Order: sequence, then structure tokens, then C-alpha cells
Amino acid sequence: MSYSNITKQAYARALTELMQEVPFEKITVAQICEKFGMSRKSFYYHFKDKYDLVAWIFDENFIAIVKKEPKDAWAFMELLCSYLYENRDFYRKVLVVEGQNSFSAHFEELLSPMIQNRLQTVYAGKELHPICIDFVVDGLLCSLKRWLLGKYDIPAEEFVDILHSLIENTATIYAS
Repeated sequence: MSYSNITKQAYARALTELMQEVPFEKITVAQICEKFGMSRKSFYYHFKDKYDLVAWIFDENFIAIVKKEPKDAWAFMELLCSYLYENRDFYRKVLVVEGQNSFSAHFEELLSPMIQNRLQTVYAGKELHPICIDFVVDGLLCSLKRWLLGKYDIPAEEFVDILHSLIENTATIYAS
């Protein structure tokens, strides 16, 4: 593992530890650096801001999920949701922050094309109207956020089973 990656992981640990004590919105780069014992210059060498650090944490873990390359789109969704569920305390704290550079925006930007791609894999050979794809993607992202924020207190596997049934039934109605 490269020195740069070790440094990034240390910043990630520092942020995660700070989030146990302080709301994410109130954490500063200076606090992250102090916890890690590094300079702000070093932090900014690796990250643009604390939101970039959160995106890096997600991306690193998400890449590990994607590398497993499940053949089935729903197996992929279950891996993703299991990861998010296991780390829900962290993601609940960062998903509530909206706006420029927020994790919420990064989450949508990263997952939207992947969900679209997975939907087209699930419905290979069927022509789905773009409205149907947008509806499912937007609904899925909104449901994921609500689930992570605690609106639906169910485990990942149950959540994915419900989504699977809902999406399959909805898309089948509009598939030609």
C-alpha cells in the first residue's frame, strides 16, 4: 500500500473517530489534522475539503464492492446495501448535509449511472421508456437515503427484497 493511501486512511480514521463525538457539520479540517497529528497542508495535498474525504471513504469501500463483480444486479444491490447498513451511523451523519460538494450529491452522481446500467441489464431485450428509468433511479436513490437515515428500520436484505419486487413489477408494466 502506498504512503499516500496510508495517509488518506489515517485521515479517514481521524474523521470517523471525530464523528463519534462531534456532528459532521461542526468538524473542521484543523480538527481532523490535529487528531491525526498532521498539517493542514498535508490534508489539502490529498483532499479538497472534508466532503472530499467523505467521498474518498465511500469510493474506496464502494470500489471493493464493485470489484466483487456480482453477475446479478440484485446481488450487487445487496452488497451495496449491506455495506451501507453496516456503516449506517457514519452515512446517516454525512447524508443529512446537502449542497455543493456534499456526500449526498456525490452519492447520487456515482450511483445514478450504475443503477441505470443495472436496470438495462435486468431488462435486457426490453425497451424501457426513459421516464421509467428516471422514475426508478430517482425513487431508488430517495428510498436508499430514507432507509439509511432510519425511516425504514429494516435490515439490508429485507430492504433489497422489497426494492427488487417493487422495481421488477413497476418496470415490467412499462416494458415493451
